[in-house]
Amino acid sequence: MDDDFRYGQLAVESRLVTPEQFDAAMTISKDSGAPLSKVMIDHGYIDTQTADRLSKALHRIIRDERAVSEGGSLAQKQIGGYKSLRRIGEGGMGEVYLAEQLNMHRLVALKVLHSQWADDEEFRKRFLLEARAAGKLSHQNLINVYDVGKYQGKYYFAMEYVDGVTVEDMIEDEGMLPVEKVIDITLQVCLALQYLFKNDIVHRDIKPANMLVTKDNVVKLGDFGFIQSAYDAELLQEGTTLGTPDYISPEQARGERNLDVRSDIYSLGASVFHMLTGKTLFKGSCSQVMRDHINTEPPPIQELRGDVPEEFMRVLEKMLGKDPADRFQSAEEVIRDLELIKIDQAADTGDLPATRSQILHVISAEKARIKELSESIRMMNVKFWVIVGVAALGWILALIFAMT
Repeated sequence: MDDDFRYGQLAVESRLVTPEQFDAAMTISKDSGAPLSKVMIDHGYIDTQTADRLSKALHRIIRDERAVSEGGSLAQKQIGGYKSLRRIGEGGMGEVYLAEQLNMHRLVALKVLHSQWADDEEFRKRFLLEARAAGKLSHQNLINVYDVGKYQGKYYFAMEYVDGVTVEDMIEDEGMLPVEKVIDITLQVCLALQYLFKNDIVHRDIKPANMLVTKDNVVKLGDFGFIQSAYDAELLQEGTTLGTPDYISPEQARGERNLDVRSDIYSLGASVFHMLTGKTLFKGSCSQVMRDHINTEPPPIQELRGDVPEEFMRVLEKMLGKDPADRFQSAEEVIRDLELIKIDQAADTGDLPATRSQILHVISAEKARIKELSESIRMMNVKFWVIVGVAALGWILALIFAMT
């Protein structure tokens, strides 16, 4: 019954049922002995798929709580001005806790550097770099950082707590995500990349696990542990490989040092492939996957899923170019092409742009497309006349040679 109660609480917190529906379902469940999830389905409060997703989410929460209690973690302890409540995540550099910021009476996500790295000067620098660089940023599609500090030998920083799910969890729960949802997520991540580029930052770890989606469908990009900025030039050497193998760009896999936004665009493309197909680009050991990112062409997406628009497949193919020169050169270019796809889809359904900003965006995007087409035609004409000229010169030289 305790699990049923927590299941219902999670449903209410996720705004899937009202408190009144929860109370009514709990009463029926107690009287009949039926599981709460079945009662909610039978009464039409939620569907079977939603019930299954709630069960998986609750299972993850219980699993994390069990890991916390068994591991002697920092849960229910005070770290500086924060009281940790429960662990909500873990990465290669640190653990993340749901915590209360005591002086502000607000929930935050508190990231604490793993104790095994606390004595490593390089990892301490990188951890603090992440907090310092991220703390200077402010964008609706980035997780905001509030504070950074050290308490009893533990390095930590506090950031915005996002009440939502990661895209990785969405893929795990749903498999292939709807095309419209994938386009929307990709657009929002591109807005974050556009902002990072303006601040001379390359994220270097774009992946579904670092994309959080709020209940209002706002996507927030987080985890700046591998960022490249002006602050960390002394931390990296040529040949150092950072990133997550499943989504790493070819140049990252080769250990190249001076990356740019095109590397993040490739990683975002690998994430898009995962969202659309429910599968990562390549399989195998870490070293094999990294070699595949460098040398192997991606699997044809049309063989894995048949409802992806042709224009979107072209966008994805360009994002995943092996050579950075073959990819989109900026996040703005990706945004423009995705907006045009959305416009085409809206035109098919009769749902045309309604606001002035949307109409201006359409005009701007179409102007850019026409300019590119005109430039392409101009270059084709130049090549044509060069070929004609070379051919004519060849004939003239041949005639002169024949006459002598």
